[in-house]
Amino acid sequence: MDLHLDCPTGISGDMFLAAMADLGLDLHPFQGILNDCGLDVRIEGRKETRSGLQGTGLRISPKIPQTFRDLDSILALIAASRLTPEVRRRSRLAFQRLAEVEAAVHDVELSAVHFHEVGAVDTLVDVLGCFWALEQMEVASVSCSNLPWFQGLVDCEHGRLPLPAPATVELLQGKPVYPSAYQQEVITPTGALILDQTVSLFAGGPRGVLEKNGIGWGSMDLGATPNGLRVFLTRTGHEAGEEIWVLESNLDHLSGEELGSLFTALQEEGALDFIYLQGVMKKNRPGGLLQVLCTREDLEKIQETFFEHSLTLGIRRRKSERVVLARKNSTIKTRLGNLQAKEIQLKDRILIKAEFEALRELAGKTGRSVAELRYMLSEPRNKS
Repeated sequence: MDLHLDCPTGISGDMFLAAMADLGLDLHPFQGILNDCGLDVRIEGRKETRSGLQGTGLRISPKIPQTFRDLDSILALIAASRLTPEVRRRSRLAFQRLAEVEAAVHDVELSAVHFHEVGAVDTLVDVLGCFWALEQMEVASVSCSNLPWFQGLVDCEHGRLPLPAPATVELLQGKPVYPSAYQQEVITPTGALILDQTVSLFAGGPRGVLEKNGIGWGSMDLGATPNGLRVFLTRTGHEAGEEIWVLESNLDHLSGEELGSLFTALQEEGALDFIYLQGVMKKNRPGGLLQVLCTREDLEKIQETFFEHSLTLGIRRRKSERVVLARKNSTIKTRLGNLQAKEIQLKDRILIKAEFEALRELAGKTGRSVAELRYMLSEPRNKS
């Protein structure tokens, strides 16, 4: 499934989650996950009609006083949660990105970022909820409309700042905007973070067969125009094409340890894939070709990471298109426990592949090797 975001009046984290609820997503299991890891909150979605349009509004209410958290405590909370490995990974990268942006725009050390913009419980609920919702709705890609630019002033811990907030401006880099008359914060830092971490294409509308649509209401009073995020869930068929970028460079000056560090950094920044092909470089030096795949939204940070960790003098890059098979989340039931998996449709066949992170987690819990668990999957089993 693909998701298109229509943002005529902006976007915030609670608007996104409200829109997912309006599509029919039950948020109660997510509330249980949050409560289990110490975020004792109540999430209430309510149907509302504004200007003749029906949508869902969201209210997030902490049941107990919540303290501000720094990045390390947030990452620890994510690691200890019952979220799936993929949702934990994407949530971790999102909070690292937000903390790095806040540290840069306010000129503080990363360890000092522990104020409202990162630590508030609403932000945790919105960010974790975003990736949980996308997984539950089996969304493979997210597109978005152009974004309204807005003005005004906002009071925060750093004083009175012009809108858009500095972190929002940084997160909107590389994204299409247009001027509007809004004098309020219609795109919040959390909303900008969701766009930065999920949207792979900006387009005038959805593409494919329309399955569902919904509206997530915001809290802004914009006069005659209701503050809402419209979302459209579409199906593109068995195969879908998507834009990716290819970055590559010939490397003959790095040690094995430095290459390993480069691979790790690219992976942590969200590279889709990479391959290192060994060969003979100029002056008969042993080296190799490193090729990295990434989305358009991650292009600049992946390129910067490539330069920073390799110190190569040049990177070749090109836009490409890849065709992906229709896929959705599934579960493989074994006698040792359940495994998160991907269900792939190839013409008229259904193939199920266990997620490696899920295999590794189960291996750690049971004392068996990943190879042994893979062998066990050849036994008769059920899926759900």
